[in-house]
Amino acid sequence: MNYIKILGASGSKAKGHNTTSFQVFKDIVVDAGNIINALGDEAQYINHIFITHSHADHISDLPFVIESFFSKRTQPLIIYGLEETINVLKEHSFNNKVWPDFTKINLPNTNEPSLILKTITLEEEIILDEYSIKAIDANHIEGSCGYLIKKSNKSFIISGDTYLNKKLIDIINEDRTIKSLLIECSFPNELEQLANLTKHLTPKLIKQKLKDLKRNDLSIFYYHLKPVYEKQLKKEIKELGLLNFNGKILKEGDLIHVDSGKIEHDLISEDKLSEIMKINLMFSSEHNKNKLLDSILTLIRKFTNAEAGTLYITSKDEQKLDFKVVQNDKLNIKLGGLNKKLQWPSLPIYLDNGEINNSMVAVMSYHQKKIINIPNAYNNKKYNFESTRNFDKKTGYKSESMLVIPLINHENDVIGVLQLINKKVGNKTKEFNKFDEKVLKSLASQAAMALTNTQLIIGLEDLLNSFVTTIAKAIDAKSPYTSEHIQKVEKIAILLAKAIDKDDTIYKNINYSKNDYKQIALAAWMHDIGKISMPEHIIDKSTKLEKIFDRIEVIEQRLKIEQKNKEIEYLKNLITQDEFEEFSTMIEEYVSFLKRINIGAEFMDTKDEAKLFEIYEKNFLTQDEFYNLSIKKGTLTKEEKDIINNHAQLSLDMISELPFPKKYKDVLNIACNHHEKLDGTGYPRGLSEKEISLEDRIMILADIFEALTANNRPYKEAMKLSKVKDILFTLANKGEIDKELIEFFFNNEILKKYSKDELDKKQIDIEL
Repeated sequence: MNYIKILGASGSKAKGHNTTSFQVFKDIVVDAGNIINALGDEAQYINHIFITHSHADHISDLPFVIESFFSKRTQPLIIYGLEETINVLKEHSFNNKVWPDFTKINLPNTNEPSLILKTITLEEEIILDEYSIKAIDANHIEGSCGYLIKKSNKSFIISGDTYLNKKLIDIINEDRTIKSLLIECSFPNELEQLANLTKHLTPKLIKQKLKDLKRNDLSIFYYHLKPVYEKQLKKEIKELGLLNFNGKILKEGDLIHVDSGKIEHDLISEDKLSEIMKINLMFSSEHNKNKLLDSILTLIRKFTNAEAGTLYITSKDEQKLDFKVVQNDKLNIKLGGLNKKLQWPSLPIYLDNGEINNSMVAVMSYHQKKIINIPNAYNNKKYNFESTRNFDKKTGYKSESMLVIPLINHENDVIGVLQLINKKVGNKTKEFNKFDEKVLKSLASQAAMALTNTQLIIGLEDLLNSFVTTIAKAIDAKSPYTSEHIQKVEKIAILLAKAIDKDDTIYKNINYSKNDYKQIALAAWMHDIGKISMPEHIIDKSTKLEKIFDRIEVIEQRLKIEQKNKEIEYLKNLITQDEFEEFSTMIEEYVSFLKRINIGAEFMDTKDEAKLFEIYEKNFLTQDEFYNLSIKKGTLTKEEKDIINNHAQLSLDMISELPFPKKYKDVLNIACNHHEKLDGTGYPRGLSEKEISLEDRIMILADIFEALTANNRPYKEAMKLSKVKDILFTLANKGEIDKELIEFFFNNEILKKYSKDELDKKQIDIEL
């Protein structure tokens, strides 16, 4: 904050009048006469309150500030005051009689006290953030003070309640950094005796006091007027010339700019202020980039009564200003933004020789990072307005007054330029004034922030998409046999979700938004993210004996050696020819048999199991070879399946760490629940039917269907749709997957579309 917000300015309570309180910074307040009413819920963020003295009108809200927001506070409320003031608060306020003693009550779930009553001394300097706050003497009751508050090289004084006080004027005369004085003025001149007795000031006493002031650059503001005498006081303050000090009589809601001493109410009308707030609110809430671009120019033109305008955006390479929106009410032109796309050539920021293009006003505003106000473009010789004049010649328009504003973001980079043309007052074209410049500087800053935020949101979305798709492609690339699995699962899931959205039968109450589709797509891309840690020799295991290579060849060689050994025995007449031929036939059968069962099948019958055991008992196989060849279904051992299945848990662990935005909050569940079963026997969570959402079920079906119909797996042939259908309905009848969803899938056009695009013709053996 570079201003003082007046929360209350009156010397007493009355209808429409609240007692004194000044917000210096977001969490710093001087006096507590009207904090709650003025700030509302924002009062919970006040952490430091400096009290000028202990009279009731200056401390009335203290109990409520700590009590009203007790559960929301994260740090102690510290109340500062001179010793006498702090003692009064201890004895007569926070004493467990008038109000609970919060100094002995800790903040929720901490060992810190919720309230600290801090005694300070005159001239003691308290440093808070960028502010220095020092208590100065006041002539009032015991324990009274004012405050000298400094920020950087600017400072101001709040006098506190006081009578004649030479020290106050001496401080102001000696310290040229003091730009403003807020001084009390309680009673009219006729009550000077009462003022003397109660130690307050009248306009006449203030006039007397200011005679010792040796400065003419001070802004003086008056507060603490007693409501019953307010009309008389205002008259006397004016008649005595007390408003000649670049000040005014303060009222609740005023904002005093510390740098200039100006009052916000004096600078901007309530209507204009309300309009500015509405524009800022619109800028901060709009995330559609084209609509935002349109609105920035439309609203700022309307605010300044500009007849026409152009919005340029800096190109990505920072070499050009690209036309984004052009509007001209007189010519009925609306291009760019939400309207017809602009095809106008960009403005070069640099010339071909590398020098700055200093002939174009928009480009110079970009380079200089400042507003350029041109009263009449036709009289201006500094900039090249040839294109403007050519445009005017073609259209009959006349571009006269211009205001060019750079859009500067939080990193002090110019992200665009706004050019307003022809300020209209009635039917006349006027110059853009200093007020336009000042307000538009603020609005341009808000517009730049809104554009930056929108671009950041788009950028983060793009980053998320790129990250997810890159990881997914990396997973698919680990194995040539499962490549494109993730893309196909995403395709099936989105087709299914869109069909459900359009359905007016069993899913008539289900509707999906653009974000919902995006969420399902993200989940599909991430559903196998855990496989990134899976060893390739397991993912790619195309036969039962495959590790680094297929060990069936080793076994074949071993058996051939046994066959050769028998042949040697035969040649040495150690065995008969019949015995040798019988052994050779057996070896050939064994090799052929082992090659067959080495290929993973849907199941292995008991005869094959018995024959494998027979070969093992003859010591033709190692224990590990026998164990792998004994796999009844597929090519993976139990341990290898566990490693593969663990990808679901790893996916859950990995995705749990990603801070998805609220609109994608269900990506975690949709992605990680694709191996769950409705009967509770799935993994990694073992969820029940009630815990598995429709979106989860879509992903489950998409993953199973793609795996069954995949036509590039070495351990199985491409499965026909009739068999896939039988398997899915068998699983559904067992209570593992959603039968209603499967029926919907097989009866919908999406199956026909997917089959046509992704399956071999020989797989399509059912009517679609």
